[in-house]
Amino acid sequence: MTPIVDHVPTIADPEVSSFEDEVPPEATAVAGSLLWIFALLALAVLPIATLPGRRPLGWVQEPWSWPFFALTVSLVSGSLFVWRCQRLLAEGTLVGTVRTAFSGMDRAVGYAAGFLIFLGGVAFLGFTLASLIFLQALFLASGLRGGKWPWIALAVWLAIVLAFRIGLGIWFPLPPVMTFLPDWIGNRFGAWL
Repeated sequence: MTPIVDHVPTIADPEVSSFEDEVPPEATAVAGSLLWIFALLALAVLPIATLPGRRPLGWVQEPWSWPFFALTVSLVSGSLFVWRCQRLLAEGTLVGTVRTAFSGMDRAVGYAAGFLIFLGGVAFLGFTLASLIFLQALFLASGLRGGKWPWIALAVWLAIVLAFRIGLGIWFPLPPVMTFLPDWIGNRFGAWL
């Protein structure tokens, strides 16, 4: 395995031949439990996340019916993961083995958390400003800090914004951050932010 800067080799590395064979059951229990919680939350918001169908075609073709069935099956089958996770937690062996099982994933989780923060930022700052901040933070977090990299991030940002705005014709409503700025900024730049 070639040495990689800023990385500790783990069983999750694709170069490791035993990638599929050595997944600890604790990691499976925790991952399955997290997906079970997500399915439970999705099922809870299903009534407000879907609207009734436009034509009366029966309950099978209503927008809520198939997500309801899929999430219910997921909850029933995923309850085995939750049961296993609770048992390991009661035995006191869960925390240490989960740290071992998920070692080396901290950067991936950090990038995922950054993307979720970006999505929240789009709702408040608008797509353009949130994308600019996200790309600069992404380049900094990945270690691309000096000289030309901030300019490359700026060029990527400009290409993405132009692709969405001009190429695809996707425009977002005026972001809420515009209420804190002078009116002339919102009038002049609001459509692009």
